[in-house]
Amino acid sequence: MAFDVKTFYTRATTALVFVALLLGCVWYSYLSFILFFAVIGFIGLYEFYRLVQKMNVKPIKIVGYLLHVLAIIITLWYPFLRTPIYFKALPHIFIALCFSLFIIELFSGSSSLHNIGYILLSLLYVTIPCCILISMSSSFDFILATFSFHPQKVLGMIFFVWINDTGAYLVGSFFGKHKLYEKISPNKTWEGTLGGIALCITLSFVVANILPQLALKHWIAISVIVAVFGTLGDLKESMLKRMAGVKDSGSIMPGHGGVLDRFDSLFFATPFVFCYLALMGLL
Repeated sequence: MAFDVKTFYTRATTALVFVALLLGCVWYSYLSFILFFAVIGFIGLYEFYRLVQKMNVKPIKIVGYLLHVLAIIITLWYPFLRTPIYFKALPHIFIALCFSLFIIELFSGSSSLHNIGYILLSLLYVTIPCCILISMSSSFDFILATFSFHPQKVLGMIFFVWINDTGAYLVGSFFGKHKLYEKISPNKTWEGTLGGIALCITLSFVVANILPQLALKHWIAISVIVAVFGTLGDLKESMLKRMAGVKDSGSIMPGHGGVLDRFDSLFFATPFVFCYLALMGLL
C-alpha cells in the first residue's frame, strides 16, 4: 500500500477536528458524554440499517431506535433500580420489546427471521457498546450516596484506538508486504497491524502519566486489548461493507467514511476491555 500524502492529510484533518469534538464531549460532563454516545449510537444504527437494506433485508427500524433509547435509559438508571417499581420494570420492558419484533414481523407479510435477526444484531453491534461506555464512565456509592463521573478509562481507550489506526496506517504504508486478510481488507498488512500494536504499547506509558487512575500494567493490557480487538472490529466492519457492496458505511467524516467506519474498533474492543476491568476489580 503506497503512501498517499493527500489521503493522509484529509484523514488527519478530519481526525483532529472530530477527536477535538469527541474529547470535548467525553470530558466536559456526564450529560455531554451521554448525549454524544446516544447520538453516535443513533447515527450508527442508521448506517447499519442502510447497509443491511442493500442485502435485501427490511429491518423494523423504529423498534431498533426505540430499543436503543430504552437501553440507554436502563443504563443510566441501573444503579437506582432498587427503589421505584417503574425503574425495576425497565429491563423487562426492554425484553418484551425484543419479543415484540416477532409479533410485528408475523403480521408484516414478509415473516422473515432475517429482519428480526438484523435488528437484534444492530443492538449487539452498536447499542450495547454505547451502553457499556456510559456505564464505565460513572459510579454510584450507595453507602455514601455519592455519584462520580470518571471518563478516564474511556478516554484512554479512544486514545489507543486512534494511535492503533494511525500506527497501522503509517507502518503499513511504508513497510507493509504481507496481507493480514486480503479477502476482507486488501490494504491491511501484518506489518501495519504489529506496528499499531507496538505503538499502542509504547504510548501506554504516556497514557499512564496523563491518566494515573489506572496503574501502568493495566494501561499496557488495555492498549493490547484495544489494538487487537479494534483491528478485528475493523475487519468485521469491512466484511459487512463487502456484503452490502459499499466502500464506506456513510460519508459524515471525509477520509474516514461514516460513524461505523470510525467507531467500529472502539465498539468491538469495548466489551473485551470491560471484561478485563471487571475481572481486575477496576470498575
